[in-house]
Amino acid sequence: INDVLDMSKIESGKIEIKRDVFDFKAFIESLSTVYYAQAKNKGIEFEVILVRNVREKLAGDSLLLNQILSNLISNAIKFTPKCGRIVVRIEEERAENGIVWLRFDVSDTGCGIAPENLGRIFEAFEQENADVSHKYGGTGLGLSIVHKIVEAHDGTIEVASTPGEGTVFKLRFPFVA
Repeated sequence: INDVLDMSKIESGKIEIKRDVFDFKAFIESLSTVYYAQAKNKGIEFEVILVRNVREKLAGDSLLLNQILSNLISNAIKFTPKCGRIVVRIEEERAENGIVWLRFDVSDTGCGIAPENLGRIFEAFEQENADVSHKYGGTGLGLSIVHKIVEAHDGTIEVASTPGEGTVFKLRFPFVA
C-alpha cells in the first residue's frame, strides 16, 4: 500500500524535495547496520565501501535517499542466494557550482536480469517476468518509484546485469555542498 501511495504522490507532482543538512556518514552507518543484519541472516556477504573522502555533511533529502538505497539493497538481498555477495560502493564523482555529485553502485551476485527485460524494470507494476513475481513476490513498483525520485532530483540511474551472475545499479545523485 505504501508503494502505491508513494507512486500516486510522485505522479501527481506532490513529491517534496528537501535540502536539509545531514550527517552522511551517520546515515550510511545506520543503513549499513540494518542491511548487514538482513544479509547475514540470509548467508550473504554485505559490504559498504566509501571511496576516498566522501563529505561528512551534505544537504539533500535523506529520507528520499534512504528510500532509494533501501529499495536497491532490499532487491539485492531478495535476489541474491545464500553465499552471494552485495557491495554498495559510494564515491564523490565531482563538485561544481555548489553541487556535489555522489555515485552509488549497488552490485550483487544474484540471479541477474535478462537483457530483453532491462528496458522495462523501471516501469510501474513491471517485474522481469511472471516467474520472478511468483517466486520472489513484490508489486513491481519499487524500481519505478526509485526511478521517479532520481529523476525528480535531476540524478540518473542505470542498470547492467548478466543472468546467473548478478546486477549492478549505478546511481548518480546531487547534493548541495
